Amino acid sequence: MQRRRAAVQGLVLFVILAVAGVSATAFTVGAGVGVDPTGLLILTALAELPFTEWLDLRTQIGFSTDQIAGLMLAGIDLLVHQAFPPVDPYIGVGIGAAITPPPFTTGFVVEGVAGARVLPVEPIALFLQARYLMRYSAGAWTTGPLYEAGVQIRF
Repeated sequence: MQRRRAAVQGLVLFVILAVAGVSATAFTVGAGVGVDPTGLLILTALAELPFTEWLDLRTQIGFSTDQIAGLMLAGIDLLVHQAFPPVDPYIGVGIGAAITPPPFTTGFVVEGVAGARVLPVEPIALFLQARYLMRYSAGAWTTGPLYEAGVQIRF
């Protein structure tokens, strides 16, 4: 239990440092709302840091406001994208943690993401994405999609 808690705390710290550590390079911050097929609502904050013209690193943290109040999804994704102005489609993979209050269990998360950003005006982008989460906790894997939409601002 201590090892799992330390791993989750380390991941959360890494996500926070990655968001705070964006340097003078252009970066993006945003907020979104997601829902899964069971109706679970997740409010998400995210930051992206570009590595190259086609590769971004995204950190994100999301909170549930209903059903499993207190659920927090924290993760980091590597996104590959190719812009076709005004649309910028992307796919990616990532890791993270689903941190839940008792009596639920905290677990390791692996995810795949696919979506698109639409840039109606610079520096604002709207995004739609689907994340497929695979969570390992309590000795078993659970899987499912999370559909999200939101807005991003590029600095």
